[in-house]
Amino acid sequence: MKILCVGNSFAVDASTYVHQIAEFIKKDIDIHVLYIPGCPINRHWKNILTKDKEYEFYINGSKEPTMWCDIYDGLGYAKYDYITFQQRSGDSGDASTFFPELNLLTEAIKKDYQGTHVLHKTWSYAKDFSHDKYGRDPLNQDWMDQDIKDAYIQVSERSGIKYIIPSGEAIRLAREVYGDDLNRDGYHLNERGRLLTGILWVMFFTGKTDFNLDGFVPRGFTYDDVTPGTKVEEIPELVKIAKKALENNKGYNLYEN
Repeated sequence: MKILCVGNSFAVDASTYVHQIAEFIKKDIDIHVLYIPGCPINRHWKNILTKDKEYEFYINGSKEPTMWCDIYDGLGYAKYDYITFQQRSGDSGDASTFFPELNLLTEAIKKDYQGTHVLHKTWSYAKDFSHDKYGRDPLNQDWMDQDIKDAYIQVSERSGIKYIIPSGEAIRLAREVYGDDLNRDGYHLNERGRLLTGILWVMFFTGKTDFNLDGFVPRGFTYDDVTPGTKVEEIPELVKIAKKALENNKGYNLYEN
């Protein structure tokens, strides 16, 4: 299976451990990311028109990009089974910001490239982060979660993209267990958050929620050189949370559980 994420840093965070986890459970998943920091949907559409070489291209959670490229280089790098799209995090709770560019983007891609299109629902910010709409100290996390949930449902209906990866739901559920300790800087994921979303993505794309990660040790693909990885004993709980996120996502999964 080959997956391409047309995204930004939230796609990098969510996909970091996907290949490793899949390899451990003997599933064949290659995952690539077309990355521009903070990139909104309308910029991806602009790049369809201009072919600007603005993207860093990441393969299977690599810490360093394989190449700089335009959007067509990424789309043509492999024959993809799935292509994911997301809005930049600050606009993810506003469905109007996706259009008309999301439909223009996906229609342009469909003309020349195969692959099922999927929406990647992002997560709310940490409570100590700031946002013009959701405030600060504390940020209204519940409000942001609900806005993102509602927006992606609207976007799914309006775009015709039937499937939604519920990364935001997984992070919301994990905060009920770990507190507000899933981010490294208020909005990007820390290693626990990255591993959780990696597990979720493997479940989402394989339809398998009962796999065993006993003995799995995340390796090598951290966002810096000093931050410790997730403790092995935490992994069973992360598997439970990812499974529950999919159960709460009924109607938008590739495979219904």
